[in-house]
Amino acid sequence: MKSSRRLLAFLLVLLLLAAPAAAFADEPPYSVTLHIGTGSILVRARTDSFENNIYLCLSDLSAALSSTDKQFRIDYASNPTDGEYFVITSGQPAALPSGAQEGAGPFVDTLWPSRNRLFMDGRELKYYTHRSGNVLYMSLIDIQLLFDLTIERNIDGSLRVYPDRPFAPSIDALESEGFFDAFNAVVLGDAHTGEILYSWQPDRSCPIASLSKLMGYLLIAEAVNAGQIRLNDPVPISEKAEALSLSPDGQVKLHAGTTVPLTELLDAMLLASSNESALALAEYLSGSEDAFVADMNARAFSLGLYSAVFRSPHGLPVYTQSSVPAKRQNTMSALEYFRLCAYLLANYPALTTRTSQQFVKLPTLEYTTANSNPMVFNMSGVNGLKTGNTTRAGYCLAASLPLSVGGQTHTILLVVLGAETAQMRNQASHILLRSAQRYYTDHGFAG
Repeated sequence: MKSSRRLLAFLLVLLLLAAPAAAFADEPPYSVTLHIGTGSILVRARTDSFENNIYLCLSDLSAALSSTDKQFRIDYASNPTDGEYFVITSGQPAALPSGAQEGAGPFVDTLWPSRNRLFMDGRELKYYTHRSGNVLYMSLIDIQLLFDLTIERNIDGSLRVYPDRPFAPSIDALESEGFFDAFNAVVLGDAHTGEILYSWQPDRSCPIASLSKLMGYLLIAEAVNAGQIRLNDPVPISEKAEALSLSPDGQVKLHAGTTVPLTELLDAMLLASSNESALALAEYLSGSEDAFVADMNARAFSLGLYSAVFRSPHGLPVYTQSSVPAKRQNTMSALEYFRLCAYLLANYPALTTRTSQQFVKLPTLEYTTANSNPMVFNMSGVNGLKTGNTTRAGYCLAASLPLSVGGQTHTILLVVLGAETAQMRNQASHILLRSAQRYYTDHGFAG
């Protein structure tokens, strides 16, 4: 019997080896027609795991937009210090004609987006793109957001590009088409007046993952303000914090028996979303993790945030100690999280001094981190606030954008909970923030 199985396995290997190479080869990208003005041009395109998610070759798009107000040049670069990256320079014509980009490698038929390093006019961006050799592909949504133009899809599969029409999708139309069905909750409004411009299931209590860390920041900020602790205090690192830092959920290595300045742990917690830093701060302020979580719940209740339930200081799930353990998460409604953020911005505006940083060096920890919030990179003026994700919570984000209109400056505040992917969260956040920006610019602030 074993001999027969070995023979069958051997024959199967032979069949696989004898199969046509094309069956395993990466499929080449296809072409799509772009109509611009009275002309048209073929550009390379791909789809990801969903057929209608189109990604366009940026070098081909550059050629297509030459001689328009949206023309740009894209270049591939590489050096030992920065590695490989792409550079977009606006206002310049294409480097090569459409389809002539050098170094186009094989392209997998089913794609998953990744963070390829991308700069535009000296500013680093955080978009999910697809790369084929030295060629970069970007989704239609992100192209419209990045270049502020409108692309419409025609029945025949071609695309009509309007370089002079700003990208301004209707939020109501997006909702009617089911765009927000892929999210747990959304709230968008004015942090200063509390006016809500748009909401989707705002009262639904949802897991908030690392967005929990802003409640922890509030407790720390209040303790500093009361003189109980200082920003330069040396915070002792416990064995529990070290163990978390070395786990799969760790971001920054901490070492038991050492101390780290409180201000470094705050930056690590807010920008890198360091779970171990949140734990070390919790133990320092309240004496233990459990005591700090109790303080988080009590403070939420005192603020009238009655949907809030905290089980950990960092947002990681907590398992009960029963024979069939339950997996419990920190939860809150999007509307009440909006109110928490508004309270923080009104009472502790120094928060955005930290959360607006794109990169920060933590000398004691010998660690440099990038801000986990892509909006700080992709949208000018965004100065916070926090991202988070767990398997159950999905991808979450709270973003703040100061806006000056008619001599007044208010802060646009956005809370997005439970996006299916980070890319969907980022795209929705960008669309919603731009929508609010346009609305207040056109109508001014209420109240």
